[in-house]
Amino acid sequence: MSALLDSGVRRGAEVRCPGCTRFIPTDVACPHCFCGPVPPERYGAARELLKSGVDRFALASRTAALEPSQVEVLAARYARQWGVALRLIEDARRIESRLLQRGFARDMEDSWAAQLPTDEALLAERIAPFSPLPDSLAYLSRKAPDMDLSNMASLAWVHEGTSSEDARSTVRYLLLQDGRVAVEAMLALTRWRNAFPVRLTPEERERIRMLALGVLDVPDIGARAAVAWTRVSREAPPAAVSTALHQGLYGSDLDVRFECALSLRDEVEVAQALDSPDADTVTFVRRMLSAWGSPLLFPRLKREGDERFVQDVLRDLPFPPPEGALEALLTVSVRTVGSLADELLGFAKRQSFHAWGLEDQRRWARWARSVLRDLPAETALRFFGWAATPGDNAEPPEEEETEAMWSFLEETVHAIDRGVEKDRIACFKDFLFVHFLHHAGVDEQRRLNDWARDPHSGEALLEALVMFPSRREQARLPASGVEHAARLLMAVWEGPGQHLLVAPMSSVARQWSAYSGREVLVDAVWQRFQSHPSERGLLLAAFASWRDRLWEKQREAEPDALVRFQMWWRLDPVGLYPHAEQLMDGAPLDVLPARLRALWAAAEEIVSTRPRTASLSVSKGAWALLRAVESDDPRYIQVMEAELAYFESRLPAFEQRVRTTPSPPEESNIHRDFLDDTLNALRMMRERRDRRREHEEREREREIERQVAESRRRDQQRRAEEARVAAEALEAARLIEHGQQQARALSDARRLMTDLQPQVPARPLDREVLFPGSALPTLLHYARMLKALQGGADVMKLFEVVGLTPTAWATQANAWGQMMVGRPELAIRFSELLQAPWA
Repeated sequence: MSALLDSGVRRGAEVRCPGCTRFIPTDVACPHCFCGPVPPERYGAARELLKSGVDRFALASRTAALEPSQVEVLAARYARQWGVALRLIEDARRIESRLLQRGFARDMEDSWAAQLPTDEALLAERIAPFSPLPDSLAYLSRKAPDMDLSNMASLAWVHEGTSSEDARSTVRYLLLQDGRVAVEAMLALTRWRNAFPVRLTPEERERIRMLALGVLDVPDIGARAAVAWTRVSREAPPAAVSTALHQGLYGSDLDVRFECALSLRDEVEVAQALDSPDADTVTFVRRMLSAWGSPLLFPRLKREGDERFVQDVLRDLPFPPPEGALEALLTVSVRTVGSLADELLGFAKRQSFHAWGLEDQRRWARWARSVLRDLPAETALRFFGWAATPGDNAEPPEEEETEAMWSFLEETVHAIDRGVEKDRIACFKDFLFVHFLHHAGVDEQRRLNDWARDPHSGEALLEALVMFPSRREQARLPASGVEHAARLLMAVWEGPGQHLLVAPMSSVARQWSAYSGREVLVDAVWQRFQSHPSERGLLLAAFASWRDRLWEKQREAEPDALVRFQMWWRLDPVGLYPHAEQLMDGAPLDVLPARLRALWAAAEEIVSTRPRTASLSVSKGAWALLRAVESDDPRYIQVMEAELAYFESRLPAFEQRVRTTPSPPEESNIHRDFLDDTLNALRMMRERRDRRREHEEREREREIERQVAESRRRDQQRRAEEARVAAEALEAARLIEHGQQQARALSDARRLMTDLQPQVPARPLDREVLFPGSALPTLLHYARMLKALQGGADVMKLFEVVGLTPTAWATQANAWGQMMVGRPELAIRFSELLQAPWA
């Protein structure tokens, strides 16, 4: 009988059909598969025969024909396999008690009844590694050897609100199936424990709505189905859903009432769950009431709230917070250890301090006065940074708002002051410290002065001060903060103990020398440098990396290089030589002597402590003097020779001190004493002086020779001038004589050409015009010209008188010759005229 019960043959008055495993009445043929009746005690043997290949129509007769021993063997074999399956079915029954519907274990039993018998080795291989199964939904969900058992475990686990993505994925898959398992998946995914974390797709939401509407009338799950429809829908519920929700709200099942109250947003009913012994339920109710902004929650929070209560409320509290929420939160914070600082800070930062109303700002200010100074310094600074950060509104804050912010500032000062060194350093390095510096007044500046002299945290504070102008821009603070940065830096510098600031300030200035916004700080240091001569050495040491900018400002303020040299060389960390170099480079000759004397005084002052630096500086002066000596400017030759004499008088004693004084470690970068350079320059100056003197002597001799030569040259010029004057007189006389001769010749030629006549009787042919318009138009004219030429008169003068040129004369004579050839009488008469005497 035990084997029979273990085989799952009976269910009430019915037994399983060995052919199709359905339940049928006893001792009748199966109406489903037409298998003949088989006694229940032989059910296992019949299943074994069916597996071996016996036809189900002959199964009853074949089973009845078995020997009792055969029946016992076959039934025992089937019972062993059923026992393995029964362990899984028992696990399913335990899990089913955690589900909202029943029948999953029975379906699993029917499934195994249809599968058995099977190969025992395969069954053992499938089940044995997991036997016995632990009573853990997480384990069964992931590793159960049966898929139905794994699905049931996933459903139960999701019902309990698990965050396992694998279990949720399984249930979401089951939602898309049919029947009981899909409805159970719908109910599991919409339980209140899964209200926040599960995010469903639009298809899954539509599937849940369809399933929920289909089972609204099913007892025990109708109200839950209405809850599921509400959870996935944004529109108002239909009448059937609303009716089911109200029925569940007034029902006897507390869990269903709670679910329906959540869906109907019944705050009174939901608030009753605040007294639930289940911590998860209480947390969920707090979150829901907080999300609703329920006025039922905040008085209770104020009265009995603790850290966990505040955390639950803040997770879903709407913003801006409902009335009473801030008062309750701050009240709980005041009486809680640690003041819930992290939680309240995250809550506060959801909007700027400026955006809170004046009444809420007063509440925050009272809270800050109560707890802020006792918080860790970094936390207090973060609260102050929130309170001091300007809002998006460009309007200036009201006076009451400013007073509330000052409450945070004053308490933050106390928190930082009582903090340990590590906390102070962290605050000074925090970007929010820029707001502290921006709002720091006289009292805060006194604290800054003290903190800056701390040997451990002082450097971090100085770094914050140097970076303040740049961070002010990043924080979008008003432009007035630029000048405020300079005032803060000088306020920190002011007072006793300035020597304590030199080393950390030098490190900070060197590290952040190229940071933007530095110029305003450099100006502040320069003004301090000018107004406090006694602090100049400390200022140059502390701000050594800014030395070049300060030097530029000094050059702009004082054009005289000698004055700058005397003011800086003792104080400047770079030492004497750079100033000596600037003093000597390009020094005009008129001021060089005064600069050399100042350089000598400085070198002799430090030669006992820095011999090589002093020698190097004197060497620079020696070469500058050499250039001046070599310039040979006559205006300064005597002055430079006097300065050279002074140099020669000071050098021997100075050289002795340089050679006998040991060089300190600070001069390790100067590898020699440079006396050789100075002596070389002195030697070259002496040689130049000697050459100049020799040159001057030679010049004097040359001048004497030049004067003698000049005297001789003047005598020669005088004699040459006298000769020239005499020659010019002779030439003038000659020219006069020549002019007179020319005039006589012209007069003679004119007389000959006008007055000379032949001493023969005249004929008409003599005066006949043969060449009208020419210089010799008649035969008389032509004959007179020849006669004058024969008489030895000046030919050119004759031509000038008659207006001829040699070329024209040749042309005229040729024309007369041709004329005479054509007219013989002319030739005869011409011959007569030439042979006749003329007078």
